[in-house]
Amino acid sequence: MQLTQHAKKRMNQRGISDFTLNIIMQHGRLENAPGGATALFYGKKEHQKTISELKRVIQLLDRAKNTRIIMKENHILTVYKALNN
Repeated sequence: MQLTQHAKKRMNQRGISDFTLNIIMQHGRLENAPGGATALFYGKKEHQKTISELKRVIQLLDRAKNTRIIMKENHILTVYKALNN
């Protein structure tokens, strides 16, 4: 999605980073806006849902830690937990 010069200026003035914009784009709720436009709103419900999703990702990352996959020619031969690392 392309930003207009106006949007870039307002983001800069309001301290809204590209990273923050991406979070809102991925997790915001669609609403109607004036003039037939669409608004993305990132409120309390969206924030809580995103936090829950990220907590789940952290749990999965913890489970994946020290796991090794052995592959050959586009085939997974085995998967196991490494004892040391």
